[in-house]
Amino acid sequence: MNVNVNVNANANANAAARAGLNARAGGSVYVGGGGSAYVTVDQPYPTTINGLMVEGARVRQVIRVPYEARRRWEKRVVIRAFCIDDRNVPHPASQVRPDRDVDGDYEGELYRCLAGTWLQITWAEYAGDVDFGHGETMDCRKGEALWHGRGGRIECKAQRAERECNERSLLRRYGAGVKILTWVREETYTEYREEVVEQAGYAVSGAMITLDGGVGGRVF
Repeated sequence: MNVNVNVNANANANAAARAGLNARAGGSVYVGGGGSAYVTVDQPYPTTINGLMVEGARVRQVIRVPYEARRRWEKRVVIRAFCIDDRNVPHPASQVRPDRDVDGDYEGELYRCLAGTWLQITWAEYAGDVDFGHGETMDCRKGEALWHGRGGRIECKAQRAERECNERSLLRRYGAGVKILTWVREETYTEYREEVVEQAGYAVSGAMITLDGGVGGRVF
């Protein structure tokens, strides 16, 4: 009599336990011998989000920005000059004064050319020897003389009006020669400075993401 009661009670308890698990988990529970269980849980439905705006972080970048700068240029130089005709043939330029060394306070012409020719000078740094091996050239236009200004300025300027045979007379009197002087000038050059700029990060609009729930499946 007691045996039947215990068997019925155990059977009812097991049935109630299975029913409770099914109600709570929304799935099925199978219990077998040996202490193992097989549980099935329903997989949730995926969720899709449309129209997302994704933007990256702002980026800082160092750039080099050019700007115009000026500097003072002063060199001890030696100069020689030629007059170039229309056939590109050089002729000695006429010295206006015979002195080889030019004082910094002198103001006036140094070389001039016959009408119809243009003046070309070659200059090089002077360190005691006259050497034009690494010299540079500068051209004046027709009708211009090489002019020296106070403070060591050198430039091409319209030559003063003189009698027609003046240049030939100067050549006969002084011959061809070089000039040694201190050349002072200001020049413009391109310099660079560094600046930090910020740029917007990469942005994507109209993006889409799908969420699958991340929980569900089978558990053993």
